Amino acid sequence: MPRRDLLAPTLLILLFVVTRVVIYLMWRHPDAKFVANDVSYYGFHLDRLENGADDVMLEYPPPAVWLLHALYRLGGGWDRWFALHTAFFLLLDALVALSLYRRGRWQGSLFWILFTGANGAIVWFRFDLLPAALVAWACMWLVSRPRLAGAMVGVGAAIKLWPALLIAPMLAPDPSAHPARGRVVGFVAAGFGLAAISLAVEGWTRNTNPLTWQGDRGLQIESVPALSLMWLRTFTDNPSWHIELSEYNALEIFGPGVEALLAVAGVLTVLSFVATAGLAVLLIRRRSGPDAILLAVLSIILMTIIVNKTLSPQYILWLGGPVAALLLRVDDDRLRRHVHVLAVALVVVGGLTQFTYPWGAFGIMALPLGSGPETAVLVLRNLTLVAMTGYALWLTLRSSRTHALPELAKL
Repeated sequence: MPRRDLLAPTLLILLFVVTRVVIYLMWRHPDAKFVANDVSYYGFHLDRLENGADDVMLEYPPPAVWLLHALYRLGGGWDRWFALHTAFFLLLDALVALSLYRRGRWQGSLFWILFTGANGAIVWFRFDLLPAALVAWACMWLVSRPRLAGAMVGVGAAIKLWPALLIAPMLAPDPSAHPARGRVVGFVAAGFGLAAISLAVEGWTRNTNPLTWQGDRGLQIESVPALSLMWLRTFTDNPSWHIELSEYNALEIFGPGVEALLAVAGVLTVLSFVATAGLAVLLIRRRSGPDAILLAVLSIILMTIIVNKTLSPQYILWLGGPVAALLLRVDDDRLRRHVHVLAVALVVVGGLTQFTYPWGAFGIMALPLGSGPETAVLVLRNLTLVAMTGYALWLTLRSSRTHALPELAKL
């Protein structure tokens, strides 16, 4: 291989290594080490599972627990659990970056390295990188390997639920024809297959626990619906609102207006489902091509995040896949400029998110009122997500007007 062809992959590898060393050093700081607490939480409950408990991590679908349990057993139990969990997600991060590299098209890989790097150590210590990786591969193989793309979405839905929404825009441009039919076949085989096994092994109640858990949760302080109350709590002298660690292991806000905002979030969630269906119908009617499908996928994930009464920092990872895939395949100069804007915005959002958690977490939660600078960053992050949602939806509608490109165009 000519030296010129080696330059880009060599620089990408170097960037990955350097940024991960920086992340590690930042995590080692005493003010940030608590980011890894969830790994101990998983390990504690997996040890209980090893000892016969059946009420383990009910907030997660059974296939997610099976995966973590398999990893736990692979390492021989508690002693190696932390190191194995961290190494697994570090390698997964690297594998996605590697799979996004194409000779002459290195932008997708570069974006992924910068994006996950901006989010910080939480990438290694929560398992949301797994559904994010599955969605990234589904987007990457949308045209070239449609059945595999559908299967990636199906597996993602089995372990985290929300990716199930993404099969809707993937029905375009024609649900009855290749490659959309292949995506549906892959989704049904993998997603419904895992769901059937889970139902047979764990039963109905255990499989509906994640939905019950989610439905019973309160208003998380980092969520977009909580934005107004977090602003009032910090930038006024009104001490009516307080923050507590709830029984759902989340920091939630309590006080006047919370119930009303929970109701608003519920209505917005329903509307996001309607919008998802509407986007799918529009893409099918207009026989839209892969660019519009990927933009719709991004729009749906953004809507899912901003309307939810819960927003944990690791959710931001979900957004990386469709943008990385767009960087791989978009050739139109005008659309490509917009995709670059989305990519830069997401890296910024990742950095803002890392600032809010862990670095600004105690300032945001400060008593009796929140700290201004830290809460201001949280507000900026959430407003950026809202703006990106509108931007992505506009780009989706604009791209959908173009007749479907020939499906021979491969990623």
